[in-house]
Amino acid sequence: MSVPTAVGAACPGEVFDPLSPSMLADPYLVYERLRTEAPVHWHEHLRAWVLTRHEDCVGVLRRPEVFGSDPRKLAKPIPESVISLQTMDPPEHSAVRHHFLAKLRRQDLDAWSARVRRIAVELLSNAGPDPFDFVAEVAEPLALHSMCSLCGVPYPEDDERFRTASRTMVLGMDAGLEPARREPALAARGVLNEIIEDWIARAPRESLISGLDEVSGIERGYLVNSARAVFDAGYSTTGNMLGNIVKWLLGPGGVRETAPLGGLDSRAVEELGRIEGVVQAVSRHCLAAVEIGGRTLRRGDVVIVMLAAANHDPKVFPDPRRADFSRESGPHLVFGRGVHSCLGGHVAGRVALALLHALADGFERIEPAGPHRQRPTATQRGLDHLPIRLS
Repeated sequence: MSVPTAVGAACPGEVFDPLSPSMLADPYLVYERLRTEAPVHWHEHLRAWVLTRHEDCVGVLRRPEVFGSDPRKLAKPIPESVISLQTMDPPEHSAVRHHFLAKLRRQDLDAWSARVRRIAVELLSNAGPDPFDFVAEVAEPLALHSMCSLCGVPYPEDDERFRTASRTMVLGMDAGLEPARREPALAARGVLNEIIEDWIARAPRESLISGLDEVSGIERGYLVNSARAVFDAGYSTTGNMLGNIVKWLLGPGGVRETAPLGGLDSRAVEELGRIEGVVQAVSRHCLAAVEIGGRTLRRGDVVIVMLAAANHDPKVFPDPRRADFSRESGPHLVFGRGVHSCLGGHVAGRVALALLHALADGFERIEPAGPHRQRPTATQRGLDHLPIRLS
């Protein structure tokens, strides 16, 4: 459920150009080059440091007192609609995070998982034997159904409004690359807040997004923003994860026959999430001068932590492009690390397992039915279109 902050634009001759066709197709080749040649890379146009080594990325994420998420500590401007638990630092962040964690721990996740499994079976059955778009007809509806069920709110009659606003907001994470995305993304936050406000008013008290008045000392608007962030992160990152995993299944290292999918467990899902990472990057602000990899970072500098690059660091993950379901899951940064780590990563994993097991039980084979279309996003990697056929 973690949502990243934006990466920025490249300049002529810059190897790190996240929205270029080549990096959209395969960013890991560039990550490998940077990790080898310039693991602490100064990007002039971004005015930011790009980190690609696992050790450096973990070091930043574990030190919120030095690498903060809240630009207000440095008197940097930030729109009111963006301020949420994702941009707060402790102690404000801790109060908001603990509220949502407490709410999540009160949910009956086993019963919820059973509901998600039934929804997955129904969506796959509705798809039928003809080619269909897995993203539009299964991945995104399943992710949205899952979050609505978890929060005790009805699935929206106009789900396209929610899905479009969410996609626009994700596109806006890369506004540094394409500034024209910034204003539509801010407007999309308003649309999502309107939907969330309505759900908060109707949700039962034990709902994940209710009881905001229980958090003291935080402006209500920021709490609504945080509820939006929690809900949308659970939707968007999970939906993208489902698409990325199925795309991997259709690839050269994947499994076309679905029978083995029934035996996969949470460790396997995390390994697939490591290989086909959704959250590619998060950013932090240096609150004090510090040295990383022999380079001196100054107070106020921006640091882009490339989670996906760290998850492919061969010093930690030998043969990183290969799926090894026996790997130790501890070192990966799929769900981040530290105080801002994803609070619902295990929830997203349950949705993925429900889907994979539903595929295994209902079908013998999964096949591509045309070329996929990568979503033009760098910070959060996913698909806009994935045609498949089930038999």
